[in-house]
Amino acid sequence: MRVIFLFKRLCLILCFALAFPNVAYAEGYELSASSAIIMDAHTNTVFFEKNSDIKRAVASTTKVMTCLLAVESKELEKTVEITDEMLVGCEGSLIYLKAGDRITLYDLVCGAMIASGNDAANAIAYYLAGNQQNFAIMMNNRAKAIGMKSTKFVTPSGLDKGNNHSTAFDIALLASEAAMNDVLMKIASMKSADITISGKRQTVYNHNKLLSVSENFIGLKTGFTKKAGRCLLSVYQYKGSLIVCVTLGAPNDWQDHKRLVNYSKKCYKDINQNKRLKINTVGGMKSLLSCGYSYSLKAVGKTTVKEYYYPFVYAPVRTGDVIGRADIYINQRYVKSIDITAKEDIKDG
Repeated sequence: MRVIFLFKRLCLILCFALAFPNVAYAEGYELSASSAIIMDAHTNTVFFEKNSDIKRAVASTTKVMTCLLAVESKELEKTVEITDEMLVGCEGSLIYLKAGDRITLYDLVCGAMIASGNDAANAIAYYLAGNQQNFAIMMNNRAKAIGMKSTKFVTPSGLDKGNNHSTAFDIALLASEAAMNDVLMKIASMKSADITISGKRQTVYNHNKLLSVSENFIGLKTGFTKKAGRCLLSVYQYKGSLIVCVTLGAPNDWQDHKRLVNYSKKCYKDINQNKRLKINTVGGMKSLLSCGYSYSLKAVGKTTVKEYYYPFVYAPVRTGDVIGRADIYINQRYVKSIDITAKEDIKDG
């Protein structure tokens, strides 16, 4: 009888677990997010996830794709003239564009990324594609190229129209792609920026409070609509690596991100390299020059280094002279370059 009782009790527990999925924890912290994921940007290694494949409204995190396309167009210096149709349906966060205004595409990107201006996002779409429908095709084609298989972009702003949706996993892939674009990340990391509309300067302010928490947080995008709830996409620099965190439908998103980033740091391994080389020397007291480079970083995945230097150097050479460079890659994605320097003096002969 006791065996039967225990079996029934186990069945009851299993049924309860299936009916009410486990709440995700990181370091004992209960996440407020309905969906969340944290991954390494260079390798897309997932450290933690909660409902990351559930399709949801993603609010203004959509603007990361809009601004990525704008930056990739290489037309940021071009001037855009605002029209009435660009402003149709604009509501919520705005930079208060008016028909007839003139503004550069670069300043529109600042207005969309930093101030989350829905009018700025619309103007980008009309400038690049002529209308929102054609721009949505551009967005979705770029999403497929990134590997975002559960995403449908409808609007450039992320407003709740036409079932604009994605998943935490897909948005993390988008963030990883954006994190490799220096121009976009420079804009995303700004706490404020001065933009010019029809010759008049105004300051736009970033909604991302994480930028004030630590200088290691370098972006990326906040978002909110009634349907999506609070959405947050962050990128964190960690000793040569980049950590991407996404929370969707998260009432306490700032704390979620800080806890998840701290949790993910434990998943990295230390990579320390102190490489020494010998390079032929011409016209010197010695025929071989001792040189090298060193670096220290945190990484997941395979680390490779490509060294670039001439097969010989001319004397004289002084300690510290730059002889070449070493490019560091993690899973074939470029991370940074290190100077190869001379480790001794060689006088000419």
